Amino acid sequence: MKRKCCLSYCPMVTAILLTVFAFYGFAAEAPFYKGKTLNIVVNYAVGGPTDIEARLVGRHLAKHIPGQPVIVVNNMAGAGGIVGHNYLGEVAKADGLTMGYFTSQFLSVLVADPTLRVDLSKLVYIASVEGVAVAYIRRDTPPGIKEPRDVVKAQRFKAGGLSITSAKDARFRLQLDLLGVPYQYVTGYNSNSVARLAVERNEIQFFTEGTPGYRAMVEPNMVKAGVVIPLYHDELVSAEGEIKPSPEVPDILTFAQLYEQINGRLPSGILWEALKVINMTQLMQRLAALPPGSPPEAITTLQQAFAAMVKDPEFVQDFKKVTQSAPRYQIAPEGEKLVKRLMQAPAELKNAIRKYTEPKN
Repeated sequence: MKRKCCLSYCPMVTAILLTVFAFYGFAAEAPFYKGKTLNIVVNYAVGGPTDIEARLVGRHLAKHIPGQPVIVVNNMAGAGGIVGHNYLGEVAKADGLTMGYFTSQFLSVLVADPTLRVDLSKLVYIASVEGVAVAYIRRDTPPGIKEPRDVVKAQRFKAGGLSITSAKDARFRLQLDLLGVPYQYVTGYNSNSVARLAVERNEIQFFTEGTPGYRAMVEPNMVKAGVVIPLYHDELVSAEGEIKPSPEVPDILTFAQLYEQINGRLPSGILWEALKVINMTQLMQRLAALPPGSPPEAITTLQQAFAAMVKDPEFVQDFKKVTQSAPRYQIAPEGEKLVKRLMQAPAELKNAIRKYTEPKN
């Protein structure tokens, strides 16, 4: 008679199989980041706005990542932020353990900057945060600026910038040219704080600054003291082309609103279309991304972690306290639409923007 052997008659086999299933089931369900370290690379130096935001993210993100990895922030400054981008796309391992938190370099894409060797559309988009700048001018700029629309009466003044290749400089030069005001472009200031001091000393009369710096430094120390007056803030432009003001500065006109107030109509023409393209980058002022080819599990985990973090009251409170603004993040796939739209900008607009990033002979 043949002996029957099945799990019901073989308790030892049953125990072994259950142990094996339990082990492999546990291994399959173990969080991707459990016991690992996530390195955040920042493309600007310690202490700057990008670094401050990255370290805020570093303090809060881990608790929203299953497995709660150790998060380490490293700075890789250079070439106006391009060094960090090149590192993420060319050197960093695509293992999900290195994430860039960058001031984005989409202007470099628009103007075909040869120092940017990485195709930004190939980086794996995780999240981005919006930010706009406020333009302000000294009240004593001849013949005197009593209200924003008086800027068109101003005699030749000096407009300060950071770098001819920065989106910030290209943006305000397009705006001032659209308004038709006479100005001398003076660039090369190392930071917002240095340029702000130059305004206080009357070495330059005009500057633009992100809302955190404007609210924390310019408004209490220069606007209330009667030294400067805010003129306008940058519009936000969506991937669909929708133009809207920033909710961070409802008390200040947008550039388009000021233009309409002065001219009785909204701006138009190639310079305006070029400005709208640049303003799309405002929704991605900071960009969190992984190297191309990163593991799908890492991508999904980090996107979900950012989505959870930006709803975390502790993070929101901390972000507002430090940056003087709300954490207005885009999460994939919405942000990916912006990247695609920027990459598809018409050549004539790219050429118009490029002229503002090339030194004049």
